[in-house]
Amino acid sequence: MPAALIRDLYRKLTGASPLDWNVPSGRRTAPHVDDAPGPVDVVVPIYQAPEPFARCLSSLLAHLDLTQHGLILVVDGPQPEATERRLTLLEGNAGVTILRNPVRRGFVASVNRAMATSTRDVVLLNADTVVTAGWLEKLRAAAYSAPEIATATPFSNTATICSLPRFLDANFLPRGETIESFARRVEQNSQRVYPRLPTGVGVCLFIKRRALQELGLFDEAAFGLGYGEESEFCQRALKAGWVHGLDDATFIYHEGHRSFGTERKRLVRGAHRRLKALHPEYLATIARFVHEDPLAPIRERALRGLLTKPTTKDRRGFKVVHVVHGWPPSAHGGTELYAAWLVAEQARHRDVAVYTRIADPARSEGEAIEQLGVGDGDSQTTRNVRVRHVVRNFTERDPLARNALRHRAIERDFARFLAQERPALVHLHHLAGHSMGLAHVARAFGVPVVLQVQDWWLACARSNLMNAKRELCPGPSLARCSRCLPLTRRFGHTVWNRALHALRRKQGRDVIELADARIAGSRFLADSWRQLGFEQLEIDVLPYGVPLAERQLSPRGHREGPLRMGFLGSLLPHKGLHLAAAAFAGVDPARAILEVWGDPTLDPDYTAAAQRVAGAALVLRGEFAEEDKAKILASFDVLLFPSLGLESFGLAAYEAMAAGVPVIASDRGALSELPRECGARFNPERPEELRSLVASVIEKPETLEEWRHNLPRVRGFAEHAEAIEAVYVRVLDRAGSGKLGEGSGRTEV
Repeated sequence: MPAALIRDLYRKLTGASPLDWNVPSGRRTAPHVDDAPGPVDVVVPIYQAPEPFARCLSSLLAHLDLTQHGLILVVDGPQPEATERRLTLLEGNAGVTILRNPVRRGFVASVNRAMATSTRDVVLLNADTVVTAGWLEKLRAAAYSAPEIATATPFSNTATICSLPRFLDANFLPRGETIESFARRVEQNSQRVYPRLPTGVGVCLFIKRRALQELGLFDEAAFGLGYGEESEFCQRALKAGWVHGLDDATFIYHEGHRSFGTERKRLVRGAHRRLKALHPEYLATIARFVHEDPLAPIRERALRGLLTKPTTKDRRGFKVVHVVHGWPPSAHGGTELYAAWLVAEQARHRDVAVYTRIADPARSEGEAIEQLGVGDGDSQTTRNVRVRHVVRNFTERDPLARNALRHRAIERDFARFLAQERPALVHLHHLAGHSMGLAHVARAFGVPVVLQVQDWWLACARSNLMNAKRELCPGPSLARCSRCLPLTRRFGHTVWNRALHALRRKQGRDVIELADARIAGSRFLADSWRQLGFEQLEIDVLPYGVPLAERQLSPRGHREGPLRMGFLGSLLPHKGLHLAAAAFAGVDPARAILEVWGDPTLDPDYTAAAQRVAGAALVLRGEFAEEDKAKILASFDVLLFPSLGLESFGLAAYEAMAAGVPVIASDRGALSELPRECGARFNPERPEELRSLVASVIEKPETLEEWRHNLPRVRGFAEHAEAIEAVYVRVLDRAGSGKLGEGSGRTEV
């Protein structure tokens, strides 16, 4: 059942008389008497999703003793070749039974077939799960801890009422944890109290054979392809005097929705209608359980040792919610990295939470996945941070939602998030892919808003005032913007696009004017916004710091081999890779190479064209992990930063200097504010200047030593975060005096 629906049930059903899941009502045919626990058959229905199934199978082969227990794989219709290859390898293995449905019959028919084939207790296990050490033995012990227990369910990251760390939600693993380490934590903290549940959860469900013999199989006619069948079975069990238990010592991982994908919503809605017809008390029962949340202390104990309270210093105890359009490691652009650094720094002394988005085609638009922790998860304080990832695949037809002009579902979700977190302040880093209305949601809650002006997105749909021809835009206008980047292709798009851009301009202006403070990382960015029609815009110019400046880096030594000039970032035209490639055309790779780090799939044709121009002198390294960036930067003799588009700060340039690496950068945008001692700058409209600089360094490599010797001090991130604190305090002081929304003073650091 979707978490959003569960959360609303109690409010909607107040006054209902739900069944008590602890003391079941209804008939009891005879006292329950357990036989001794015996072998178990694990049933895995297989439909599509070959990669998750491969991970599930690998974990089962590692953590299921097939000399004692059985594995029944039910192949529901034709499957991908990768799945069939794995099944072929298993055929004839002792303890493994493979049942095949010639055509797809659905989850319920598949598990019913397996349960009818078996004569043992069974565990129904989704094919997109990963089991952990000792899982089956612990689950069986929970089921046999009391004779009246019909089913037992373990904790999982995506299992509604049995979800960890957050109740009802889909969860990523906490940062710094693996599946096995988190499972060990749950087991070590468990008191094995096996609390009662109103229903088992079909992700992983242990069912006693005696319960199946008394109650029968799942209702195949009513629930077909799947969803709701285990809840209906569990309601029959409650009415027959059985109960359901949580195995609070076991955790398994669930990837979630990998078989049904976006078909899931329709199946869930149908299942709810049928459950309501068959068991009118079901929704009220679940609503009561959710409202009372008897598992709260069990979850708290399971997470013991993972969460700690930050150390509060002076006025810093207030909570801040950060809103950003992506989050490492799935997104690591400058804005996303900056936001993550700031959150990690602030988590040392206050409660912080993050509202962000993620792409996941297997999930529906607007679903969310929760996560605890930021960074590498090693710090106890950064493990406390709640990060909510809202799924945005941009598949909706509504151009308002697709273009983040107004997305009511996202706004409602953000409102619930704010109601749960109750922050003193909201820090907006970027609203792309969200909704410009999030700023208004915060204001409706009476929460002050600090806007980080990270680029030009609120005025330019391309974010960087650069048009489709790789030219700098003279300034937004309805005609120019609608030609440059249409916001819809619906019938009548000529008129619609102008109207949408007009609305976009108004919405962006509203966000800027609503903010109680605005922060930019460069004077150039602040001044350019004033030139866009915000002459009176009050803005704090706070040049960013970089965490790399706070690390103890080893001094550089002489290196043998060709000079290594590096390019690191998005492999897209506005970042200027083609300029760097042209500067290396004809260069002997024995003397110098251009090492390119970035994702070539963003624009494969563009990357391939750059490779052809530079030839063997261009070495494409591919994507990189953020934790490897310092090592990669230190491997360069010089960083090339040849942006054609306007940069709002240029984090990579400062990171390179902090690593002791000089920079050759475009003399454009905020890069014009790089200290002259950084290395060298060039006019990106004159690519021959970059070629000349590259050739000069190759001929006179001693130039690099001089540049390295003169590199300026780079500001550490903690120093920058202190400047942010001053803005927060000023905004909250104004809020306390009732002057919210009246703007702010302007400072430069």
